[in-house]
Amino acid sequence: MNIHFAHPMYLWALLGLAIPLWMHFYHKKAAKVLFYSDLSWLEKIHQEGKGLKQVQKIWLLIARLLSLIFLILGFANPLGPMSIGQGSNTQLVLYVDNSPAQVIGSRKAYLEKSQSLPSSPNGQAQLFFNDFESQDFEPKAWPQIREQWNQRGPGMDLVKNAQVLAHAQQIAEENNQDPLLYWFSDFSKNKALPQFPSKGNYVIHPLKGIDYDNIYVDSLRLSTKFIRPNTSYELIVRLKNGGTKSAKNRQMSLYLNDFKMATQSVTLEPEEVTELRFPFSLAKSGLYKAKLMSDDPVAFDNSFYFMLQSSAPRKIDVVGNPQNLEKVFEQEEFFEFKAISAAEILPSHLPDDAFVCLVGVEGRSASDWKALNAWVAQGHTLAIIPDQGPNEAVLQDINRFLSGTGKQIETTSQSELPVQQVSTRQSFFQEILAKKLLNNAAKLWTSKPLWEWNPGNEVLISWMNGKPFLEKIKVGQGAVFLFSSHVLSQQDRFNKHGLFLPVWHEMVLSSALSPVLHQRISSKGIEIKASPDFVYQSAEKSLLSWNKQGQNFIPEQNWLGKSWLCRIPLSMMQDIRSGANGFIEAQVGGKTMSILALNYPKEFSQLATYSVKELEANYQGQKQVSISQQVPLDLGEDNPQASWAMHCFGLALFFFLVEMVLVIWNSRFSGTSTINR
Repeated sequence: MNIHFAHPMYLWALLGLAIPLWMHFYHKKAAKVLFYSDLSWLEKIHQEGKGLKQVQKIWLLIARLLSLIFLILGFANPLGPMSIGQGSNTQLVLYVDNSPAQVIGSRKAYLEKSQSLPSSPNGQAQLFFNDFESQDFEPKAWPQIREQWNQRGPGMDLVKNAQVLAHAQQIAEENNQDPLLYWFSDFSKNKALPQFPSKGNYVIHPLKGIDYDNIYVDSLRLSTKFIRPNTSYELIVRLKNGGTKSAKNRQMSLYLNDFKMATQSVTLEPEEVTELRFPFSLAKSGLYKAKLMSDDPVAFDNSFYFMLQSSAPRKIDVVGNPQNLEKVFEQEEFFEFKAISAAEILPSHLPDDAFVCLVGVEGRSASDWKALNAWVAQGHTLAIIPDQGPNEAVLQDINRFLSGTGKQIETTSQSELPVQQVSTRQSFFQEILAKKLLNNAAKLWTSKPLWEWNPGNEVLISWMNGKPFLEKIKVGQGAVFLFSSHVLSQQDRFNKHGLFLPVWHEMVLSSALSPVLHQRISSKGIEIKASPDFVYQSAEKSLLSWNKQGQNFIPEQNWLGKSWLCRIPLSMMQDIRSGANGFIEAQVGGKTMSILALNYPKEFSQLATYSVKELEANYQGQKQVSISQQVPLDLGEDNPQASWAMHCFGLALFFFLVEMVLVIWNSRFSGTSTINR
């Protein structure tokens, strides 16, 4: 039976029961014996029977102690079930969706909902939020739950519905019960509604959504992949209205190093998308802090942070015979072309800042291919050009290199084949199209395939038989541009085609570090690369700290060899005033390793939510699911608890009356005997 006290401090008064006990045993001290020479002169007195007198005193002591005990318990105010013998066996689980849209954007309504929870200490529940992996999952009383609700900042983790249901199921199994889950959320339409199991009880409590327009940055890119100082470019910004109302004449401004560069007006209906183009130029090389600011009423995502940097020359290292490939890059100042031998970089000296082209695959050892695979998987780019038909050993090596990509390279007996017309719908060719370099794209060429493989999702150029001529294949975080013919030979027609030069330029530039740098906050963590001269010493000496607006945060971090993998510090996420977004300087010992531009995930800017009617229609016929706007006052208790104070006061009065009766009876009706004293 679950009993606790509203005022437990009064229980210290039980130590005062030692006083009547001491008085009882003090008066039981031995009687003094007096000797007389003649008893006839003594007055006759009545003497009680010794056994009856002792019994009366014991019952009098018990009644007095019980009266005091129940009086003290009454002041301590015991709380327990209304019916004795029945306790609370059901473990209640509360899930609160504390997304930034709720905690920051709709804070007043969010806090009002917490005030509707029970305020008494009766009952308890398990409470968790979007970042529930960092919580203790201990049952908490209602005052503690309300306090945590009010103090919790926004959670950045995009929790899946299945995770919430699995956690509620786990708690239910530990307590040998069916799940009892209360789900507090605005139920955004950018996320599927939860599918509840048929077993258990699930109560949906819709939180009030934000009924405003909300312009946010969906994506941004540059008009070119290469930025040079003192040259005009355009920043192309894709905007979306994630709110529920029309955005009329909202202002979007571009800032570089806190200096306003341009402002444009935008009008968008809900869910409508548009693009704005902001002209800019960088006065000198280096890194520029930039941000886009809107003036819509939803403030938490009004600033989108990013960085612009002038591009460093792109290095191209060719292993093998480059033939006429150098001419492709010699006229452009932002390319640095170099032909090298395999021994210069394989297997342990692969560059960190170059595009590598491998001409010919023969003579490469197993360690070479293993090193190339690890290098590409780290985020680098490799182009592979066969120079002759491969033998069985070469095929095994290349297939081992591409293992995990779903590709299987095979020999082919095909003679020369024509290629298909290039599709201008592919994103790879958008830059080429913008430069009007596809005028001769309709003219086909022929080449001789040296090997073939099954086509994937990023085939750039195909043969007429459907097999890839050129395909971009993802390997880890990097990519491999794989050709099926010796495109550098004099017999191959591709190197004489108008697409040869722009395709090579696009391959090299698309693999370079983007001049626009920004990141979305993610539960998977953020990778921060160390500077080239950094030497890792120990976890303590090489501890990475984040500096944001003069505040220092220590993220949870793991050293990966050349970079740190960090999670957003919980204290930074809970900072409601400055938010989790903004510019962050990642430092070790005061030296800056990197500058981060963090932004909220796009999903949090989508404000459209399911109405109560839509929720009722979705869960119609599901008896285990109910939708409620009010929180019961006895929530968390199978058997509501009540105060037992009046019962205690009544018992204290009863035993006090018993004590009085025993005192009166002792004085009037005690048994006596006549003796001389």
